[in-house]
Order: sequence, then structure tokens, then C-alpha cells
Amino acid sequence: MNALIELEATKLTTLFSHGDVLGIRMFMEHMNIPLDVQDRLYDEISALKHLDQNQVSQVIETFGQSLLSERLGY
Repeated sequence: MNALIELEATKLTTLFSHGDVLGIRMFMEHMNIPLDVQDRLYDEISALKHLDQNQVSQVIETFGQSLLSERLGY
């Protein structure tokens, strides 16, 4: 696990523990996470029984990529 993911996980863990939904969304936007991934990360982190930095790091690594193609056909 790299230092950037650990930093992001620490910040998200803090925001989730305070229940700061707006702060969570703004931080994910600052991380340049696509909206579909933000929703998935939010749902997965919210579903964790014990919120800790290691579990949040694993969620970021697992669900941190968009499933949508960057080149959508019109």
C-alpha cells in the first residue's frame, strides 16, 4: 500500500467517524475520483462494521477505479 492511499484512508476515516457527508464528498472530489466511484466507495466504507484506516485503504484499492469507459460513444 502506498503512502498516498494511506493518507486518503486516514482522512476518509476521520470524516466518516465525524459523519461529515459534505466533507467526504468534497474530499473525494479533491481526490479526482469519478462520481460513480465516489458512490461505490461511500457505500462500501459505510458498510464496514469497524471503521479503521487499513480497511478503508483496502476499499480504496479495490473500488478506486471507474467501471465506465472514459470514451463513451454518443
